[in-house]
Amino acid sequence: MNVTGIIFACVDTDADALESWNRWYDLEHLPPNIALDGIMTGRRYGADPALHQARLPAQPMDGFADGQGTNVTIYTLCGDPPSVIADMTATRDLLEAAGRMDGAGNRVVRAGDAMFFAWGLADPVLRTPEGEVPHIGHDAIRVVLRRGGDESTRDLVAPEAVAVDGVHGVCSYTAVFMADVSCDIYLLEGDTVAVTEATRRAAPHPEDAQVLLDAPFAVIVPFDYSYAERIRASALPQTID
Repeated sequence: MNVTGIIFACVDTDADALESWNRWYDLEHLPPNIALDGIMTGRRYGADPALHQARLPAQPMDGFADGQGTNVTIYTLCGDPPSVIADMTATRDLLEAAGRMDGAGNRVVRAGDAMFFAWGLADPVLRTPEGEVPHIGHDAIRVVLRRGGDESTRDLVAPEAVAVDGVHGVCSYTAVFMADVSCDIYLLEGDTVAVTEATRRAAPHPEDAQVLLDAPFAVIVPFDYSYAERIRASALPQTID
């Protein structure tokens, strides 16, 4: 099946509930969504204080400013993205009625959208065709939300980025509901902050792009929620209110 796009969702909870919320998400929320027609996989990512500190610009788009936007979920799709997000919304209502959202706790959606797959480019060493790039293994991502710079990012930025050690691929998606927004997802391995900064130096954003968010996130491994302690020990917001 070909990748058609993604559902990108940033949903936060209170710091003192991160472990229970993550456990609910991994055990009870991902499965019914991944089981829907049109969804291939779902992966979750989090930003600890060091990754928040590496975030650009100084005041990113709403939902990611001032220490917000810690947890991201990306569903990889093989169906029509607007139709899939409509199915997910209907499924959420069914889960609510069945009591399967009871463990969701206090939460807020910071950002979310359905997005169409535009292009992908892998490290040439991998010999990976474009359609397989979204499936390349990684332990972190760098998310860039931008307006403009589409051709420059594809033709100039991406080839320089995948030449950086620790960058296995770049995928770009076009948002359905956020007007004129593109989302570039860099698939990373290694020291997330160091690789992110090296990529920024080697492959800077094109001049014709307005960057709304440039932020790294680490893969959340099921049942390893140790980033929660680092958040509670930091100056990041402790509640979503």
